[in-house]
Amino acid sequence: FPLDLTADCNAVLKALQPIFQEQGMTETVHNWEDHGYLATYIKKNGSFANLRIHPHGLVLVDLQSYNDHTKGREEVDQLLNKVEERMKELFHGSIKRVKRLPTILRGGVIDRYWPTADGRLVEYDIDEVVYDEDSPFQNIKILHSKQFGNILILSGDVNLAESDLAYTQAIMGSGKEDYAGKEVLILGGGDGGILYEIVKLKPKMVTMVEISFDKGLI
Repeated sequence: FPLDLTADCNAVLKALQPIFQEQGMTETVHNWEDHGYLATYIKKNGSFANLRIHPHGLVLVDLQSYNDHTKGREEVDQLLNKVEERMKELFHGSIKRVKRLPTILRGGVIDRYWPTADGRLVEYDIDEVVYDEDSPFQNIKILHSKQFGNILILSGDVNLAESDLAYTQAIMGSGKEDYAGKEVLILGGGDGGILYEIVKLKPKMVTMVEISFDKGLI
């Protein structure tokens, strides 16, 4: 909750305390004078919530719980709805923005989170591990996504998906070039996408030059 004004940390804490206490959560409060409050609420089942109140006008609520069923997620949503309603009552029109981030599921059978090279977290709708082996050069994974089809992941980096066919075809000229009976040189192309598509066009010979050729990808 970013605010248009400085936050009265004590007032915010007192306003939100009853919501967590109604859940039977044990409270621990830390006060850092000019740096605001941190209140931790712990439930008997191990679930906990962190309430961080910054005096410059930022209120954060983080929840962590072990829920593998719909009812548990509904309880979390209900708790967050109560916090949001109380904050709006307390600050009226002074809340600049309310941002509720999606739930991050940890410890799942299938890993759905794959960070980008620049550190952004992406969640895929992965429902199956098709392949997972180590080659002499890298770890090779093929994961199936409902949206993107099979996805190739090399040592944790997302490389190519079946949905990227248009990208591969664009590199090959999108049908403008006739490869039939010709000798073709591929520089790089380590994911094998271009090689896979170009052999369908019946070239005479395909030479692929790769710095670290990995037979596991072919």
